[in-house]
Amino acid sequence: MFVSMNCVTIPAESAEDFERAFLSRERHMADSPGFVRFQLMRPLRNEEYLVVTEWESEQAFRDWVSSDAFKRAHRGDGQRGFGGHSELRTYEVIDVETAAPSA
Repeated sequence: MFVSMNCVTIPAESAEDFERAFLSRERHMADSPGFVRFQLMRPLRNEEYLVVTEWESEQAFRDWVSSDAFKRAHRGDGQRGFGGHSELRTYEVIDVETAAPSA
């Protein structure tokens, strides 16, 4: 499993518009081979949103980044229009724990 985290700093005065834009965006990842999950996380104590995607492999993520669907999804360069900046971080998952099934 491979995880991509885009740490996006958005000034407080732009946060509502940033969220609205993200929530109303065209969805392009779901049909990408190897895509597992997307999460947009709102900060509780600062201005750094997390955009987290999970992939079956690093190659699946790299294929997404080089795809036409990725280019369509990033047409407006989202955070820049809101006065923010971003930093991409990537990780290989080495351990996972999930909740036990309910009896």
